[in-house]
Parts: sequence; structure tokens; C-alpha cells
Amino acid sequence: MKNAILKRLKKYDHLPFLFLGSGLSIRYLGLENWVGLLRKFAQMVTDNEFAYEMYVQQAKASGCKEGELPKIAELIEHDFNMRWFKDDRFRNNRTESADELRRSISPFKIEIAGYMRERSKTYEPEYASEIEQFKQLEMRSIGGVLTTNYDSFIEDVFPSYTKYVGQEELLFSPLQGISEIYKIHGCCSKPESIIINESDYVDFSEKNAYLAAKILTIFLEHPIVFIGYSINDSNIEIILKSIVKCLSSENLEKIRERLIFVERAKNGAAEEISTYSKSFEGGKAIDMTRVRIKSYEPLYQALLENQAKYNAPMLRRLKQDIYELVLANKPTGRMRVMNLEDDKLEDVEVVVGVGVLANFGLRGYAGLPVEELYGDVVLDNRGFDAESIVTFALPALLTSNSLNLPVHKYLLDFKGNIPERVKLAIKENFDDLLSGTIKKNREKKAHRNETIDSLVKTMSVAKLLQALPDLREENIKVTELHNLLKDFLTKNPSILSSGNSGLKTDLKRAIRIYDWLKYHQKTKEP
Repeated sequence: MKNAILKRLKKYDHLPFLFLGSGLSIRYLGLENWVGLLRKFAQMVTDNEFAYEMYVQQAKASGCKEGELPKIAELIEHDFNMRWFKDDRFRNNRTESADELRRSISPFKIEIAGYMRERSKTYEPEYASEIEQFKQLEMRSIGGVLTTNYDSFIEDVFPSYTKYVGQEELLFSPLQGISEIYKIHGCCSKPESIIINESDYVDFSEKNAYLAAKILTIFLEHPIVFIGYSINDSNIEIILKSIVKCLSSENLEKIRERLIFVERAKNGAAEEISTYSKSFEGGKAIDMTRVRIKSYEPLYQALLENQAKYNAPMLRRLKQDIYELVLANKPTGRMRVMNLEDDKLEDVEVVVGVGVLANFGLRGYAGLPVEELYGDVVLDNRGFDAESIVTFALPALLTSNSLNLPVHKYLLDFKGNIPERVKLAIKENFDDLLSGTIKKNREKKAHRNETIDSLVKTMSVAKLLQALPDLREENIKVTELHNLLKDFLTKNPSILSSGNSGLKTDLKRAIRIYDWLKYHQKTKEP
């Protein structure tokens, strides 16, 4: 199955885009489908086991412009909002949401957003292996993501991608078409953007032609892999219908093999790859490849084997820098533009050099500040080339940093002979990351058996970073540590260069621990 999928992906020069639906959130976050979500909120309005069914009957009686579910959502929202302002269950939420209420944001959407944010924090342990493979798609295996999901799962596992929420941002932003997430039905980070009721869908339909034009180029240039949708999902039908209207039968034929619809093989159904044809008004039809699999792992493995040479976030920054240069006629801080003599490059008038840092072309990897290295290990947003980091940057930096740097992230993608000085920095055991004093005293510490998530409730981040090396190795969860470090660096972007020395020491040690836990075992795999 993996090879059959890979064969289809390799037909195209462009990386595939993922079009992700609620099935993915149901599987990995344990969330409900649309009916389940509405049923949950209906029972908050009235303590009746048939509350949802009551709203179904009301929707049928009143007529449905955009389908039954948006009308049901509208009816529930009306009654929910009236109760929300008086019910003691929501007293704290009313206080916390005061600013949103002043902007006339619906309490129904505020509560849905809060629920989605909370549920996005915990992944289903049953699918840990799949989720880990999914995370690895971020850099070189996909071009970007489109989704109708409200939760934050995608941006959490692809932190280097740029997110655009709702039609407004998509329509009025200079999209680069790579390393981006398009949340076309809104996001829990912006409750007002959530599309769920009938009026939301009416507004969405009115603007849909413009949105379809924006994403049409993606469909024409990239393979599109649909995951987590029913093949008859109304949201997909709306998008495909708009695209079909724009294309001739000849051009529809050109994109037929670009559309790959992935379905779960349920109830003992056999795995298979087949062709599925969907008809639309006007006699037009669109063909797609239907892949039915029991687990998503063969799909992810195929995507991981179909890697691009350069990582997607770096290419996005390159495109954005060039776009801004052309638009403003002025290079950005990451770009240098120089005129050269014609006899040096016969037909080239201007050479544009794009680096990952200001003045990078002048300084090179050997002059890379150590703070940038530490920041990239956590945020993975500098677009560094692993070969150059290991060959040029690490040997120079290790000399002045007592052979004590996070190196395993870059060794993971390094294919050559590892420089001798870098070999000396490789830690084989967790205890090699810690000083003798820490190892001697850690058994006496009261927090020895705690976890990061338990300590974050009682300690400041600074205290937690200081206490981190005292924890047992098995209690330091990579995801918890990454979330802590990512949040801290995002809120304090200059902390590695301008923070107090004690805090910087603790922070760098925590990053080295994360680097080892996250990447060390992977570098040892055959």
C-alpha cells in the first residue's frame, strides 16, 4: 500500500497539500464529530437526553437554507446564549470573556473555542506512533495544510508553519503557497472566526467563489491528500463544486490524479486503491483516487519517503523575502542585493542572496551566534542546513562552549563524516547531560518524582527550569518540555541573549536535555 501511494506522489514535482477534516481530530484528540459537538451543547441548554432531537425537529419545521446541521447549530446557539448570561456554571467564563463580549462575539462560539483549546492539549495514546510520524511531515514532506477543523492540533504539531484563519485572512494576505496552514472554517484561537451556524454558512457561500480562486492554484499545482473526511462530506462538496465551475472538462482531466481521498477501512473492509468519480451539475464530473487503509501509517511513510531537498519553512521565507523585495523595492533584514560587473556574470544584472540571519552571507555558518542555535533547536524556524551546521558551525562553537551544545537535532539529518570535535559532544546517556553536583544532590529533592506538567502548576518557569535536571528521566516527557520551552522563548524572544546569567544557564541546559530526548535515539536508528 505504501509503495502504491508513493508511486502516485512521485508523479509530480510539487509537494502534496493535506486537506484535513474532523476525522483526524476525532482520532487523535478524541473530539466529537459535528453532530456529537452539537449534541453536547444542546444538553447544556436543557437537561434532556433528547435535547438534540428536539432541535432537529425545530430545524426541519423552520426550513434549512444551508443544510440541516447549520440550522440546528443556529437554534442551539440562540438558546445557549440566553442561558449562558445567567447560568452560574459560566460565571468565571463571563468574567474571562469580557473583552470578547464587548466585541459582540457569541458566547456559543466562545465556549466552543475554549472547549477545542482544552481538548487540543492531550493526544490519544493509542495513536502515539501515528502522531509521531505525522509530526515528521512538517519539514520536507508536504507543502501545506488546508483544514475545516477548529482545534489547534495542526499548528501545534507543525509549529514552523504560518497560520491563516478564516476567509478574510486568506483573501487579503500575500500567501506564499508553502509551509502555511489555511483554516477556512475558523480556529479556536479566534472564536469569532468559527463557521458553524446558518448565517455563517450563508456568508461563507457568498464569498466562496473568491476563496475557491485563491486555492484553485494549489489544486492545479500540488497533489491534494484528503484525510479525515467522508468522501461525500458537504464541506468538500462545496469546495469541489466551486472549482469544477472554474475548469473546463479538459482541465478537470488534468487534476484527476492529483486528488487522493484517504478513507479508513472499517468493519473488516479490505484495504484498496480505486478510482472514484463525483458528478456535478452541468454534466461535469471530477475523478479522484480513493485510498482505503486501516491505519494512516502507510500513508505517512509514503509521504516521508517523498521528501523535498529543502525544508518548506525555509522556502517560504525565501519566497516572502523576494515578494517583499519586489513589492517595496527594498531588501529585508535577511536579504542582501548587489549589482555586479557585467563581465563577471554575462547576462545577470542582480544577484540576490538570501540568508537565515541578517548579514548571514558575510558571516557564514562559522560565525553563527550560539543563541541562534539554541533557539532553532526549540522553535525549528531558522531554516538551517544540517550539513553546514555540523561541518562549519558546531566545530567552531563547541570550542568556546566546553563541548556542551545541543547537537543531536542536526546530526539526525547529517549524512557525511562527523567532525571529531562534534563526536566529543555527543551524549550517550541522560546523566552525561548533567553536572556532578546535580547528580549527587537530586535524590534529596522533594520534586524528584514530579513531572513538568505537575510542577508548572506550582512553580514559575524560571524555578521549573532550575528544577528540571532533578527529575527522573522517565518523568520528563518530550512534548511537555517542548511546550514549556516553546512558550517561554516565544514570549521572551531575547531571553537567550539578554536574560540574567543564571536563567540563561538553566534554559540552555533544558534545551540540551530536550535536544537529547527528542533526537538522540533517532540518530542511532539504522
